[in-house]
Amino acid sequence: MTRGVLLDLAGVIYDGATAISGGVDAVARLRQAGFSIRFVSNTTRSSKKKVLDHLGAMGLTAAKADVFTPAQAAREWLLRNGRAPYLLVHPGLEPDFGELPARDKRAVIVGDAGDALTYAVLNDAFRELVAGAELLALATNRTFRDADGALSLDAGPFVAALEFASLKRATVLGKPSPAFFLSALA
Repeated sequence: MTRGVLLDLAGVIYDGATAISGGVDAVARLRQAGFSIRFVSNTTRSSKKKVLDHLGAMGLTAAKADVFTPAQAAREWLLRNGRAPYLLVHPGLEPDFGELPARDKRAVIVGDAGDALTYAVLNDAFRELVAGAELLALATNRTFRDADGALSLDAGPFVAALEFASLKRATVLGKPSPAFFLSALA
């Protein structure tokens, strides 16, 4: 039997750009004890490459397969369900959706889009939904603590707006969805 540990990143391994004291050592001890480590993150602003670079800058080596994000869960969902994405995400996350096959059917993927979110983009997403697209939420957090220390809107309010307008329920692909954790273990 393989023994493994799923470790969250934000608030466990790092806080913003700063490694949390003891986190890197704890990962090393777990690995020395024979545990497989899989890092899970609910980030909807950073690509997997950026997450890996961030870990490396803190002295943590991790392979691409060692990190699981909502974008990866969405990508796997798209491939499994034969859908193409309509992305309502932060530009920093778009690389994780590259090279997907073209499909007639679509899925609207909502994450924290930051300043890329406009009425026109939100309305286009709504129109995709009423035309038959599925609604996928990378996260449903209401707010997050932004770099300036103040609270900012996260993806949840925009997921709720699209659910209300389209009369569709979103499939949540990030934490706390049990499917997210099961996929991370696969």
